[in-house]
Amino acid sequence: MACGAEEKLDAGAKVERAFERLGEERAVAVEFALDADADAAHAALKEGRDGKRGIDRAAAGILADLKLRYAVVSDEPPEERNGGEDAHRASAAGRLARKDGTILAELRSVDRRMYLRGDIKAFAAMARPGNAADRSERRAFEEALKRIDRMPDSLAAVRDALKGKWVVLDAREFEEAAKRERERDGDAGLFGEPDAKTRKRVADALRKALTDHAKTEDTGKRNGAEHVKVTVPARTAAGRLAEALKPLEKQLRAAGRGEDPGAPRKVPDKDVVFDVALKGGRLSAVTVDMAALDADIRAPLPLTVGFAGASVEVDAPSGARKLSAREMTEALMRMMGVDADGLGGADRGL
Repeated sequence: MACGAEEKLDAGAKVERAFERLGEERAVAVEFALDADADAAHAALKEGRDGKRGIDRAAAGILADLKLRYAVVSDEPPEERNGGEDAHRASAAGRLARKDGTILAELRSVDRRMYLRGDIKAFAAMARPGNAADRSERRAFEEALKRIDRMPDSLAAVRDALKGKWVVLDAREFEEAAKRERERDGDAGLFGEPDAKTRKRVADALRKALTDHAKTEDTGKRNGAEHVKVTVPARTAAGRLAEALKPLEKQLRAAGRGEDPGAPRKVPDKDVVFDVALKGGRLSAVTVDMAALDADIRAPLPLTVGFAGASVEVDAPSGARKLSAREMTEALMRMMGVDADGLGGADRGL
């Protein structure tokens, strides 16, 4: 179908073609964020599952303030990848940030090298102690921060990584660790590189979620995007979405409540409405009220999934210190207050 004929397509065909294009892109970025403030997120999640206590307002505020972004860039589009030796050499990136742009943690995989950084103080700033137990945990955390500052110069790369500066993991050590993780968990790890077939599968599952048994309606243009209202049976959509989100399951658990966000256990037997935003015939964003997909969510909780394609880049950051697995292990033990002598290291006294 010619791209120049997009304006002649009906609403359903526009959505289907947009998802087909998503699967054809060399570069794709997906960003997840709740379109809710702390009060709205708390109202939706405070009761929890099966009548158990959910999350408090402070935790709801943290969740509402997060954005999770995942990007993959390949040299060739999915249909041209041959699945050979270079099939897993796409560049990939994962980033957890606050909505104001503060980066909490970021990883990039470029040319078989893994770069990472995290801002542990920025994480701490998101939590405000509300009771004695919270204050005790905060004091313990502050002690761990002091141990970071007292780390010897031999662990300077670790200090950098925990203070928002880039470090690069030893490629050979990382590949060995990643291989062990894949053998153990059967997946690509927290920010692994999905192959072309996996990315195509995700796009196809998303397309089916919003086109199978769907009713579509053009709702006009807003903020430079053409919007289409897509109405589908909630249970059908939930199953397709669970399939689509499975490759990102670990990342979403890490950013959320430790649960599987792609598999609601109580899907209402009713229709759910998706707002699909299109720009230039390409998918720009999809917004859905998660309460329509999960009866355990007690109030409206809009989730927006943003998409980007051709402009996405994943570059190796400059000035990154090299970080070894040994340094990571020693630093972790020091943060927990374990004597470095137990690791065979020097600088015992902290």
